[in-house]
Amino acid sequence: MSPLAATSKLAIEAGVLDVGSEPFLDPGAPEWETVPGARLALEPTPLDRLPSAYVQAAWANRPRANPREVEVRALMARGTLSLRLCWAAPRPVPALSDLDAFPDACAVLFPADGVSAPLATMGSRRRPVAGWHWQAGPLGPFAVRARGLGTVERAKADPLRAQARHEAGSWSVVLSRPIDPGSPFGAGRNVPVAFAIWCGAARERAGIKSHTPSWQELRLP
Repeated sequence: MSPLAATSKLAIEAGVLDVGSEPFLDPGAPEWETVPGARLALEPTPLDRLPSAYVQAAWANRPRANPREVEVRALMARGTLSLRLCWAAPRPVPALSDLDAFPDACAVLFPADGVSAPLATMGSRRRPVAGWHWQAGPLGPFAVRARGLGTVERAKADPLRAQARHEAGSWSVVLSRPIDPGSPFGAGRNVPVAFAIWCGAARERAGIKSHTPSWQELRLP
């Protein structure tokens, strides 16, 4: 990952490149170096926030993966929002190869209305959260939605695309989606966002992950 000033804010530089979104799917595309980025601190999800008492007990004394940060960059071009997440993964798990294997993964989460939702509880019935989820392997990205702990639903019926690359001990993953009218990502908005990373080598899955513990800000042009 290229050096960046540590910050808790994510800024988007968009509208300066009048091109389609296809080049941005490549995590190594040179366009990514033309926009500012942010290195966001990550923390392991507290076990007391997991809805299963069994999982809490099973993981009480187990070591947790602890990637310290995720580097995030964002691009908007011709109505498509693309986010690139980069993080250290010295022991990558690039696919679901066995029933007892868990691939690396990442996600971006945001209030479904683009305004507010409780992050610690993965939303609520009145204030749901939505997001984009990538998992290493052939299954492709998923749209997700939740109305509280233990309520996450995944869906493939979403025009979400992803491309990933692992090199030099790090993952770089691009998540890209056309922005529909009425989307939370409207022009000129500042949208709360959060990020999560799952380490397959540490057998992380579901609520066992590292994450940004508070909402960040995605600034749209």
